[in-house]
Amino acid sequence: MLGLCPPDDWNGNAYTNAGHAFEDFADRNLPLKNKGRETYMSRELARRFKTFAHADFTEFDENGNVDTVIECKFVQDETGKVIDKYYAQLQWYYMLGARHVVLYHGQGTAEPFEVSEAVIREVERDEQTIQCLIAGIKLLEDALTDGWTPLVPDKINIEHLPEQVRKEFEHLQRIKADEATLKAEKEQASNVVKEYMEAFGLSGIVSDNGEKKVQVIYSQGSITRTFDSVAFLKEHPEYNDDPRYWKQTKRAASISLK
Repeated sequence: MLGLCPPDDWNGNAYTNAGHAFEDFADRNLPLKNKGRETYMSRELARRFKTFAHADFTEFDENGNVDTVIECKFVQDETGKVIDKYYAQLQWYYMLGARHVVLYHGQGTAEPFEVSEAVIREVERDEQTIQCLIAGIKLLEDALTDGWTPLVPDKINIEHLPEQVRKEFEHLQRIKADEATLKAEKEQASNVVKEYMEAFGLSGIVSDNGEKKVQVIYSQGSITRTFDSVAFLKEHPEYNDDPRYWKQTKRAASISLK
C-alpha cells in the first residue's frame, strides 16, 4: 500500500484454483439480474490510501448502483463459521455502499474440483462493525499523517498462511517430531551394534536376504586437525578481503525446521 515492499506474488495452489472454479460455478448458477463480476467498489474515507474492494458478483439497481454484493467462498466448513471468519470483509462491502451482502458458500473437493453443496446466506448489516472499520481507517490515516511508518515483517504467524501452506507446515512439524524419535532410536541401536562389533573385532555386518543389501561398517576412532580460520583472520584482518584466498559458492534457497 505504501510502496515499502513488493506485492505478494503468491501464484496460488489447488485451493485457490478451486476458489476461482467456484466463482465460475457461481457465474453459471446464480440467478442474478443486471449482474456484474469483479465489480470495483470504493469510497473516499482516507487521503493517503484508497479504500476499495473487488466484489465477486454484484447486482445493480435500475440506476446502475450496486444493490447486492455476492461474496463466494469455497471452504470446507460450516456456513456459520465461514461467516464469522470473513465477517469484517462482508461488512466492508456495506461500508462501501452495498444495500445487501450475500455469502455464497460452496463445499466439495478441490482436486478434482467438484461442488457437493452450495448455500446462499444473506448477512445483515452490522453498524457497530462498520463504525469499527471506519475508525480503524481513520486511525491508520492519522498515524501516517503523523509520520508513522509500518515495519515490514519478515516472519508471520502460521494462522495467516494460505490453507495448503499451513497444512504442509504442520506436516513438517510432525516429520520433525518423528525425526527426533527416530534419531534417538537410531543412536540406541547403533550403540548396541557398535559394542558387539568392538567386542568381537568385526569390521562390518552385512544383511543380504534378497532385499536391499545393508551394511554396517566399523570405523576406528581418529584425531583430525582443522584450521581455525576465525582465529587466524582475527589476528590477520588484512586477509579478510583478499580475493586470492576466497571463493564464492552459490547455494540454492532452502528452509530448515528448528
